[in-house]
Amino acid sequence: MKIVMDFRKYDGVVGGVEQGVIQITTLFSSLQNEVVLLCKKKRISAVRSLFEGNRRVKVVPLDVETHVMSAKNRRLDSTTIPRIAEQEGAQVIHFPYNWSFPVRKAVPTVLTVHDVIPFTFREAQGLYTNLVKYKPGMRKTCRLNDMIVTVSEFSRQDISRKVGVSLEKIRVIYNGLRSPNPQNGTVEESLRKRLDLRDRFLLNVGGIHERKNVPRLIRAFSLLTARSGYKGKLVITGKVSGAPYQEKMKRICDAAVKDVGMKERVVFTSYVSEPELDELFRMADLLIYPSLYEGFGIPVIEAMNAGLPVITSNSSALPEVAGGAALLTAPEDTEDMSRKMERLLSDESLKKELIKKGKDRCSSFTWEKTAREYLALYREAVSSGRGTNALKSTASP
Repeated sequence: MKIVMDFRKYDGVVGGVEQGVIQITTLFSSLQNEVVLLCKKKRISAVRSLFEGNRRVKVVPLDVETHVMSAKNRRLDSTTIPRIAEQEGAQVIHFPYNWSFPVRKAVPTVLTVHDVIPFTFREAQGLYTNLVKYKPGMRKTCRLNDMIVTVSEFSRQDISRKVGVSLEKIRVIYNGLRSPNPQNGTVEESLRKRLDLRDRFLLNVGGIHERKNVPRLIRAFSLLTARSGYKGKLVITGKVSGAPYQEKMKRICDAAVKDVGMKERVVFTSYVSEPELDELFRMADLLIYPSLYEGFGIPVIEAMNAGLPVITSNSSALPEVAGGAALLTAPEDTEDMSRKMERLLSDESLKKELIKKGKDRCSSFTWEKTAREYLALYREAVSSGRGTNALKSTASP
């Protein structure tokens, strides 16, 4: 089998989506299949280096500057990319990042929609963009593609309800789990010095977006320290980009810190690399992840994989992903959150139980399993005969 894989999102940094494309492409090609990998023209050297020596991966550049929802990318989806698939003899096109608009097709198309957060939390997205571009765009992209994949059953239900696509069209394939970086004493020492971590601390990962629920977490941490006498800090990772929305959220978080008198106890790390994050997982007492909305929640399983006990929300996809291996809290209830932190810090047997369950739970999230499930889906798409009206069709959706 030969597929076309869209890698336009890659901009030099390997995040969750990029890691998925790399892992799926690598396994798919190792099983004697071929991949035509599409990327930005300016990134072609970097992308080729990612797959150096892999003769079953052909990298093809696209003359585009960004992967975002735009008129130019829509044209690429409906003209250039289907023609590449036709010329290369590919049987499937996979668009792995949330949207694509293949009005005309040469072969079936598979679209991965990781979540539809802006239907619930607009956050940095402007009102015009949200109402005029994003929401109509998501409804259209889900109509145009033959198969929709998402990363949790929660997201499947959420997409169906909010976007208006049938549940039968949406499949669930879980994310895989990256391999942790090896323990590094130099990195740990650098972190302790830079962040002034001389004692214990609780860890929160994922940034300060509204849905990450950081102001409530800060208030819950204050309740914890007052009641239990916990002497450690609360460490919150994530870079503040300087964009207006990010600056606004940082002011809200800073005000929450000031309100509870925790200036010396709450640490905002700014950007941390993956090796630094893995050291923080090893150093912390627990991960507290009280997000209001997650389509998956990768930090939960990354922490479990590192042997860190986890407290997370009892809502959105988080209970599903945690799978009984985390302590759940009501994310809007600061008292409940503080009680759960106090309980886990004081109960050594519970801590050991969650660590063991977390390690067991992580076995459900491997990139090999993810890639094999996608391979089965590609074969299903081909056998179903979807998307075979090639480039002859000019009808609007």
